[in-house]
Amino acid sequence: SRRDLAAAVARSRADERVVGATTVAATAWAAREAGVGVFATGGLGGVHRGAAETFDVSADLAELGRTRILVVCAGVKSVLDVPATLEVLETHGVGVAAYGCDEFPAFFASHTTDARGEPCRAPLRFDAVDDVAAWFAAQEALGLESGCILAVPPPAPLDGAEVDAMVKASLDAAAAAGGGGAAAA
Repeated sequence: SRRDLAAAVARSRADERVVGATTVAATAWAAREAGVGVFATGGLGGVHRGAAETFDVSADLAELGRTRILVVCAGVKSVLDVPATLEVLETHGVGVAAYGCDEFPAFFASHTTDARGEPCRAPLRFDAVDDVAAWFAAQEALGLESGCILAVPPPAPLDGAEVDAMVKASLDAAAAAGGGGAAAA
């Protein structure tokens, strides 16, 4: 994330063999600094399940609230709390849209559901690339500093209910085995 960029640069300057990878947060910052307005990634970080107890929320969300960038992705990572993530993105003023679908994709799945079993609807839907471009151009013309997310469902999605059931079973097994913290939430 943005927090780790200075340490990564300092370490790589001290030892050129040091390499690393970036989160969506760090990539958004670096892309904007380089004058790049759009990038694509697999899945977006977000609010972890159980965040009410752990406060584990990805830095991706805050970064997108302060960095004007368009991130094209397959939605929020399936292991996360997608409805809570969408709420936090709204709080940070991040524009969120789905491409070619009404439901918000969840990385492996074409959609996910909330606690009531209702599909998570995307706030906006676009069916043409020109409309996406106009949306982001308007974001820039208005001087809005927050970013935008365009979620594109995977070409061969898994069933959202099955993915949710697998994630829940895995988290329950981790908890039963004594797993905890950010890696298990």
